[in-house]
Amino acid sequence: MEVRLLKNFIVVIPAYNPKDELLSYVQDLLNNNVYAVVVINDGSEEKYAPLFEKITKLNRTVVLTHEVNMGKGMGLKTAFKYIKDNHSGIDSVVTADSDGQHLVTDVVNVGETMVNSSVDYILGTRNFTQSGVPFRSRIGNWFTSLIFALFYQYKVRDTQTGLRAFKETQLGQLIDVSGNRFEYEINMLIMIAKKKHSVKNVEITTVYHEDHTSHYSTIRDSVLIGKQMVKGLFISK
Repeated sequence: MEVRLLKNFIVVIPAYNPKDELLSYVQDLLNNNVYAVVVINDGSEEKYAPLFEKITKLNRTVVLTHEVNMGKGMGLKTAFKYIKDNHSGIDSVVTADSDGQHLVTDVVNVGETMVNSSVDYILGTRNFTQSGVPFRSRIGNWFTSLIFALFYQYKVRDTQTGLRAFKETQLGQLIDVSGNRFEYEINMLIMIAKKKHSVKNVEITTVYHEDHTSHYSTIRDSVLIGKQMVKGLFISK
């Protein structure tokens, strides 16, 4: 009988009204021997219940449910609290999006790199110069990266990447980071910059699906992100 060694990291996937492909995506992660997958059903509509039920039945998979939509940041923090309480011995945690933008090979590579690294955080960094990247995404990331560098003297090549990894020991302070929606991920970077945590960038494949819709609201969440960058200047740590 073949014994497969599980990789020493957990993958966290916040999901709101996800595509059916999420099921096979989680299964692919498990087939690549990740230790466990934690999916957050962030108040999805009732018609998505069968999909989450199927995911629940997968081995080494947990689905945490918000009865109402609370935002990506809150979803991540719900998962972080669960892991902190139930898997304190795990080495690392990886966050990935539910829309398939992050290839399983990249998720696994980022996780393995984190486990074998001494840095505090790893950011899966997209190449915005390659063909096929939407103009809005290219300009948006360029602008936020520039502003972040000016405000915090800390260079981040991809401020809006959802593929991130960190040691389990970071969970406590990540739970304390403010923000319930997409601004949470900017707040995380602000905390990293202010505390001068060590960060490594790992280039990942840039994938955009024409038939997949994002729950990122360009105007609303860009305003929130901008406000958080300004507010972060007045936070002591």
